Amino acid sequence: MTLKTYTRFELAEHQLEAAIGLFVSGRDRFSVISLAGAADVILSRLVINRGQDNFTELSLKRDLDRDGILKTREAYGKGMNDTLFINQIKHMDDDDGIINMEPEECALGAILKALVNYTILEGHQKDFVQAFKLWVRLNLDPKKYNVNCDPNWKSTTETA
Repeated sequence: MTLKTYTRFELAEHQLEAAIGLFVSGRDRFSVISLAGAADVILSRLVINRGQDNFTELSLKRDLDRDGILKTREAYGKGMNDTLFINQIKHMDDDDGIINMEPEECALGAILKALVNYTILEGHQKDFVQAFKLWVRLNLDPKKYNVNCDPNWKSTTETA
């Protein structure tokens, strides 16, 4: 067996690329959530280590400006991961063993969360990023999703 050396970034990049591949091909959404969630943990830390704001911090600041409610990064990030069922899929907590979720939306959210952190580190130029952004523009409702990545975009559909 020949050992190879990988950076944490390379590992996360491969996980994210695999998650996107599974998602756009209509494959297992639970694996997508696990892979994108694992990639995001690494990518989030790498962004912080670089001295930049990660997705969680950017979202926290946006919500603070909008709502005026101060939360910690940890609590806010846990809340996001709970919303996307990232931790519930990976861990067996003290519950009845049943998870009620919408796997399609959670898988998409997990990818998008990780992708923000990835593009902060690497930009938008990688083929798999460009391909996913094209898939998004072709397949998602622009009234519900920010398919053109417009920073001033607002959804025109009701949220639950």
